[in-house]
Amino acid sequence: MEFMQSKPITISTLSPIHIGCDEDYVPTNFVIKDSLLHVLDMAVIADELNNDERAKLGSFQSIGAIQQFFKSKRDRFAPLASHLVEVATDIANEFEEKAGKPTQQGAGGAPTYTLFPISRTAYNPVDAAPYLPGSSLKGSMRTAWLNAVNKGNPRQGREDNRALQQRLLDYTNGKFENDPMRHLQIADAHHPEDGEPAASRVLYAVSKKKRLSERGSPELKVFLEAIHGLLNDAFVGEIRFTGDKITWTNLCKACNQFYLPQLQESLVHEHLSPMLDTAWRNLLNDLLVNELKELSANQQGFLLRVGKNSGAESVTLNGVRDIKILGKGGKDATYRPETTEKRFASQTKKSDGGLLPFGWVWVECCDDNFQHVSRSMHEKLQPHTTVVRQAQRGRMQQMEDAIQNRKQAKELAEQQRLAAEAQAREAAAAEAARQAALTSMMPNRRAIEELRAEIEKKLASGNKLKVSDAFWGGSIKKLAEQALGADDWSQDEKTALADMLQEWAGKLMALDAKDLRKQLKLAALRGLA
Repeated sequence: MEFMQSKPITISTLSPIHIGCDEDYVPTNFVIKDSLLHVLDMAVIADELNNDERAKLGSFQSIGAIQQFFKSKRDRFAPLASHLVEVATDIANEFEEKAGKPTQQGAGGAPTYTLFPISRTAYNPVDAAPYLPGSSLKGSMRTAWLNAVNKGNPRQGREDNRALQQRLLDYTNGKFENDPMRHLQIADAHHPEDGEPAASRVLYAVSKKKRLSERGSPELKVFLEAIHGLLNDAFVGEIRFTGDKITWTNLCKACNQFYLPQLQESLVHEHLSPMLDTAWRNLLNDLLVNELKELSANQQGFLLRVGKNSGAESVTLNGVRDIKILGKGGKDATYRPETTEKRFASQTKKSDGGLLPFGWVWVECCDDNFQHVSRSMHEKLQPHTTVVRQAQRGRMQQMEDAIQNRKQAKELAEQQRLAAEAQAREAAAAEAARQAALTSMMPNRRAIEELRAEIEKKLASGNKLKVSDAFWGGSIKKLAEQALGADDWSQDEKTALADMLQEWAGKLMALDAKDLRKQLKLAALRGLA
């Protein structure tokens, strides 16, 4: 049995991280309100819309109409969000200005619209929390390991990347079990169980030319979600080593030898470093000459560069780097040992300062003897971490409040529905009992009860009737006269009619009690006149 060693690791982000997951936020599953991306569950939205709204949404033929539909209902949809993401102010403003509005005319004069796709970073579908896939971490480690084995030597002949890796790692095609990287197992890195999900935000990804002479061409800008940089212990994971081909110590050395110079170079680049966020650049310079220097020198952790927009230099080997550069104006492509541009995260559309590189993380498994150095590094990151996490707690509380409000509203609506159903059942039972009672009554008693019920219904309007109203002469007075002039009314029935009219007609008619008794001849009905 091979020896196995397991190392629990913590990962702190040093700059924004975006790891693609082949998913985009699109304006049919989000709204932007108050510089927050409110991610929507379409099943919830479908339940929220009425039949007319669903039909209207299904009839739209342009993305602009769909964008405008969701944008116009953001106040209503925002509280339904299942997830909130911070959005750079300039992107929120751009969405406000352009979403649902034609930007130019396309072929045939048809309007075209800004689509606003926002690339989503890798996330856990259970809780929507960002995470770092083990495959992404291992890919970066593999590049560093290959670079260490190669020692800066050029390719041999025309070998391609696969042949190069097989030669460096001493395995043959089809014999992947001999690949030493199979002895390295990297778990997905998630936020600590007792901690908070790593906060993310939507930023611009912008390209910047390395040389001033190459600038002037339009800068490609895209929207993407990135995990915040400078987050202490944002993720935890595990590295397992089997056998002795790769160990923690030589993995640390390989990664730091490859990635440290790249980070250092980016902080002093003649043209690009002045564009970096000043506070971030100063902090990283401080860490690199103090805590990170000591920790990396003693194999307590290592730098990695992960995810998209990290740059071709970070995924290719020194000595064999041969990066394809597309030619301008139809010219043939050329191959160079370095790229002509780099990608940066920007909070502003102008993107002329405050930039941050993508992808830098610090992976750590620190011995007790170096805990004080690790704590010192984390204390320097903590101010930024605190600000980001406090803002995130506010967003999470906002979402939780919205969820509770929806739950309470749903419970109240259900209670009202049940109460209305109970009331309807009681009314139906009462009406059934009344009808049964009417059926069992003698005709004259039934006539008295039916007139009383009609008077009660009219009382529900809250308005008194004048004697000119047809109901007075055609129903109330008519029954009183019929009882007085008919031989089939007993005295008890006449008295019951008089009592009912005095009580109920007195409430309905705009007559004083004396006029009511006089006009309806209540005394005669009672056999007193």
